[in-house]
Amino acid sequence: MASDVLCGRCGALLTNPSAPCPRCGAPASGAYQGAFRQARKSPALAAALAIVPGLGHFYLGHNLKGVAYLVGVGGLQFFGFDLDLSVIGAAIGVPMELGGAGLWLFSIVDAYRTAKQTEAPPRT
Repeated sequence: MASDVLCGRCGALLTNPSAPCPRCGAPASGAYQGAFRQARKSPALAAALAIVPGLGHFYLGHNLKGVAYLVGVGGLQFFGFDLDLSVIGAAIGVPMELGGAGLWLFSIVDAYRTAKQTEAPPRT
């Protein structure tokens, strides 16, 4: 099974590795790429979904990054608001809220950039 040669275009098993594929006529490449290609993900949609922290990364399949942004932004905002309730805590709470807002904006930009980098090249 490990020595089987598959068509590079359609994934058909080739009996003669030097002959073109009998199904689609493509030359043998030895590796079927069709099953491993990722579907195109829209950078604009990823950025729009990232308005909810982490959701754009979940859409892209970067689940660990999505959880990190969700916990990071949520934690900074939650504890920042909680610290604002006291006068002394406001000195720490306001920067935490601003840090959460900055991380949230960065997550939107990061979702867009990640989608642009992982875009599949157009099929020829």
